Amino acid sequence: MRRLRFAIFLALGCGWSAGGTAQNVPPPPNEIDLKLFDKAEVDRSKGCSLSLWQANRDPENDRFAFIFTERFRGTAHQREAAQIKIGTSIIPLQRVGTGGRSEGYDVYPFQLYKMPDEQGYVVLDLKLEPEQGEAVEISSGKLMVTMLGKLAFRASVKGGVGCSGPPLPGPSAAPVATAPAPAPRGGPQGAPPNVAGGPLTAGTMAPGATAGGTLSASSQTRPPATAQPARPAVSGPDMFERYSVRQQQVPARFLQGINQRFGCTVPAQRNGITGFQMSEESAIWQIPCDRFGQNQTSVFALVYLPAPDQQYEILETPSPRGLDRKLDSGVLMSAQWDVRSRTVTSLYPASDRQDCGIFERHAVTREGKLALVEFREKTRCDGVAGRPDQWPLVFGRR
Repeated sequence: MRRLRFAIFLALGCGWSAGGTAQNVPPPPNEIDLKLFDKAEVDRSKGCSLSLWQANRDPENDRFAFIFTERFRGTAHQREAAQIKIGTSIIPLQRVGTGGRSEGYDVYPFQLYKMPDEQGYVVLDLKLEPEQGEAVEISSGKLMVTMLGKLAFRASVKGGVGCSGPPLPGPSAAPVATAPAPAPRGGPQGAPPNVAGGPLTAGTMAPGATAGGTLSASSQTRPPATAQPARPAVSGPDMFERYSVRQQQVPARFLQGINQRFGCTVPAQRNGITGFQMSEESAIWQIPCDRFGQNQTSVFALVYLPAPDQQYEILETPSPRGLDRKLDSGVLMSAQWDVRSRTVTSLYPASDRQDCGIFERHAVTREGKLALVEFREKTRCDGVAGRPDQWPLVFGRR
């Protein structure tokens, strides 16, 4: 019954649409005054959460980007009330329906939330990527808000689900302190202007397009029955595959440049270079650099195959802000590839027993770069080796 109600609600919402107004102009009475959260209102530095931001905003650099938040508590990821912002009020939301297949954290591609006293509903239509480490990326999606007597509002979103540090203790006993939801008003259901909330800019969005510099509404929402199959964990060329790079394919000048920058040794490179095809003319090369007992460091470069010594780019591996990853950016130790998910892990042991150290997981982006998706560190060398991918989580991409 819950899923049926959810599907019916989506179908009813598909016929409503909206157009655009100037920035900071109060919306007409029949529009939903949806606004973005100030960055200071959304704390992702502790615990686990689902966060959505406007698709054309950068949540790391823009003051106003987040449009939806939902925090989890405990190891079972029990939900606190989700939140959106309408006018000056933060509205609590209770999830009442789901659809599709979860990729982790009990988050689904289609989710239905209701406002207090059923004054309105929020529908999430999300594209979930397979879980990597302890993070689930939301590569694209739509958020639609409906309230009785008001025009439906829809926005293009991106986001993610994950944790920064250990889960918050237990489920919250007290409800989230919020202002009451605005009372619904009547009005004609025609094609209204876009909502301009706080710093939002105005504009129109064609059906199926992403919002470019705007938070805008649209008229198409995909029902669960037409959900597309999940894509690979990291979007990349179909040609991605592992191969051994022949010695004659590697110009001496290329290796000299790598060795001069990173202090790599020629003996460590006798086992050769491993390539991962990215296109007909480009590949990622994993170049052995140095050996420390059973551990070997590698450097990764995106190369132009017709002229590797003239056109190549070292793939940087920056550490999370405020953390020391021990190795130079661009160097990974004991690198292990998962070709299916296009990810590479690295283990930097801090003792011979490998019972402490740093574990990292990077993903290959569409552009052929390495993006950090997981950073774990065990600082206490206690003689218990365990699994590095279960060490304390310090950073997870959201």
